[in-house]
Amino acid sequence: MAVNSDSILSRSIGCLAGVAIGDAMGMPTSSFSPDQIREKFGRVTDFIDAPAGHIIHDGLKAGQVTDDTWITLILADAIIEDGFVSKEGFAQRLFEWSKGLGASLDRLLGPSTKRVLKKMAKGVKPQDITGSGTTDGASMRISPVGILNAGFDLERVVEDVVKACALTHNTSVAISAASSVACAISKAITGKCGVDAIEAGIEGAKRGAKFGVFYPAAPVDKRIELAIKIVLKAKNIEEMTDSLYNYVGAGIESNEAIPTAFGIFFATNGEPMDAIIMAANIGGDSDTIASIVGGMAGAFRGIKAFPKDLVKKVEQVNGLDFEKIARKLLEVRERKLMKL
Repeated sequence: MAVNSDSILSRSIGCLAGVAIGDAMGMPTSSFSPDQIREKFGRVTDFIDAPAGHIIHDGLKAGQVTDDTWITLILADAIIEDGFVSKEGFAQRLFEWSKGLGASLDRLLGPSTKRVLKKMAKGVKPQDITGSGTTDGASMRISPVGILNAGFDLERVVEDVVKACALTHNTSVAISAASSVACAISKAITGKCGVDAIEAGIEGAKRGAKFGVFYPAAPVDKRIELAIKIVLKAKNIEEMTDSLYNYVGAGIESNEAIPTAFGIFFATNGEPMDAIIMAANIGGDSDTIASIVGGMAGAFRGIKAFPKDLVKKVEQVNGLDFEKIARKLLEVRERKLMKL
């Protein structure tokens, strides 16, 4: 784990920036197919407003992020304030944040998270809730766990992933998917090559599948391997995009969105903007897929791989400070490291 601290900081900032930039760029194209995106938008390569009447993001402007980023930062805040990952700490902050959503809660949040928040609104305590979600909502927020455990043994990464998933997504498939993302980020931040990050993601998926309530679904690790095979056979980015959408899937289920994110990471050699643009144009749950692959690629290449104007805009529009959050997460990591 002896890695240059400046490098770790850059990659941690890049991870958080990638989450937000991917989220904002994929926001307008979510819920469309690749063909519909080409017809309606051409090819999305920058921040744009959500189209009027968008089924989820109606009214959001260019550069605005969605729940993908906000819930990621809620988990980061819980880790920073508590000094560790806990179901209760995350639940408390998530519930307080959700109160500000009002009537838009049903439109903006995923089904698994909504179910839990409605239980909490009725007075059910977090310790009495076991989330049954199988969707990608756990994976979309998991990057702070990867940063917290940067360079640690995958076993330790998965231990924290399980805690971070328990409230809303305590199923084998959701934990498997979230573990794949967190393990890939943990490995990428230490400066390993892209293949190492993908292999860590596959191994993380296998380990994570052993936790939670068993859910009979195609294994995340096998579908990551399938996504990579599909990319290798395709002739160009458009064919890769269509094939991933049609054969792996870009829906909200964990064993669709996350394997597709890994396929995109592989197809673009982990270059953050290439990965985010490809994800934004795949449709389906494109804001989440672009957010996940943006976090992975940002952890791999660091903050300098992003155009400064995009980083500045997404921070200004949403009132964010990626470096401040990254530094605080790494302070918690240092304290954890000292205890090992």
